[in-house]
Amino acid sequence: MPDAPPHRRTDRDTFLSPEAERRVKLAGRLAQRLAQPGLQTPALISSWQGAIETLLLAFPGYGVGSAELAAGYRSVIAAMRPGTRFVVVHNASGRSAVEEWFTAAGHAEGDVTYVPLADYVSFTDWAEDAYVALLDAADGTAYLMEPWEFPRAGDALISESVQEHVTLRSGQAPLIFQGGNCLIGDDFWLLGKDYFADSVALVESTFPPVEIPAGTTSDAFVSRLFSEYVDATRDLVVVGTNRPIPLREFYGTAEVGRFYLDIPGDGAGTYQPIFHIDMFITLVGPDTDGTFNVLVGSPSLGDELLGTRSPFSLDGVFDLIAAQLAARGMKVQRNPLVHRPEVGQSLTVAQLRDIAGEPGNEALLEAVTELVAAGATDTTSVRVRTWHHVTWNNCLVENSTAVGRRVYLPTFGHPPNEDLAPIDQEMKGFWERLGFSVHMLGDFNAFARRQGVVHCIKKYLGRGV
Repeated sequence: MPDAPPHRRTDRDTFLSPEAERRVKLAGRLAQRLAQPGLQTPALISSWQGAIETLLLAFPGYGVGSAELAAGYRSVIAAMRPGTRFVVVHNASGRSAVEEWFTAAGHAEGDVTYVPLADYVSFTDWAEDAYVALLDAADGTAYLMEPWEFPRAGDALISESVQEHVTLRSGQAPLIFQGGNCLIGDDFWLLGKDYFADSVALVESTFPPVEIPAGTTSDAFVSRLFSEYVDATRDLVVVGTNRPIPLREFYGTAEVGRFYLDIPGDGAGTYQPIFHIDMFITLVGPDTDGTFNVLVGSPSLGDELLGTRSPFSLDGVFDLIAAQLAARGMKVQRNPLVHRPEVGQSLTVAQLRDIAGEPGNEALLEAVTELVAAGATDTTSVRVRTWHHVTWNNCLVENSTAVGRRVYLPTFGHPPNEDLAPIDQEMKGFWERLGFSVHMLGDFNAFARRQGVVHCIKKYLGRGV
């Protein structure tokens, strides 16, 4: 069109060079798949496979201000390879202290993304639980997928805040789960049975978020929902007992002239011996013959090494789950795990009886009866004992062709728990025999008393090869 006016909106852009024009002609061959609206093919981030590239950590004000907890956080930061990227959620007033931790550990400023939350946001340091991290295998979009509800403090606010600072999306599933009750293998992923049961209860509730299709059972529908919202690429393996574990809330115990009110179930689940499977199962990866290697904790091995007896350890349930995994063709190895008491306040039998007489406290009556049968009187002093799990299974595994096989292992043999030091060393040797280099972390007793360890305070957001 010789007489056409210049600079039309339909004119082709002018290329600055022949090279630039050739690049444009290659666009069709080099184009990436376009992101599709909505989640197409969810695939969870592995619990073991590949280099740890990006970690999400959460440091609330109470943790930053605690010498014990801060020492644990810092030991993880210091142990991670230079070049590891971090997404760090923190209360705003703790920013300078948290920044110093990463600077002191030698991590580059550009490798740390800070996600500040107002000081009035009461989140926890259990970064593993309020969501699962996954990729959409259809287009590579990253997600933090939240359960239908998560009532722990302000943790449900984290994923929405994180997505404002990094490239991922926050989603929500019509299911009940927590990240610590999920472990992701190669062609399978494990889910603790408690949350599968909770998800069934959700879809069977009076006003569910989704309706069970006609001709489908609630169990089958929940399995389908986990495939559509959580992982469509792996087989779901539900881990747990067939019947609820018979563990009471309170026990009255007499030991060598002393009386205790035992509260053993704080860390127990309904169908699983600990409320999260990452506390007693560790995924290692395939053996040389391709058999997938799994570690399952054993309280009896812990007692054997310590010369102790744990009356509420549920050792048989751990054995049952180990047998279940072995029956699925996995290579199961057992490692020591410790069920440990913490002695608290003292109350008289009369005080306990009064408390048991209040509405809702009837479960305490049986324990009071046991104490009286053991010889306690109304004026006898009774110490309250809570129980927690000291676990080396709750570690970070890096099984990588690029950076090697590494494990980041919590330690517990520190004053006043020096008796646990031999198990620290036993577990170090255990992993070395598996072909891993072992990075011993700091003292995690303060975390264990709160029913979690190192795997609980992080979320894998990205894995390499």
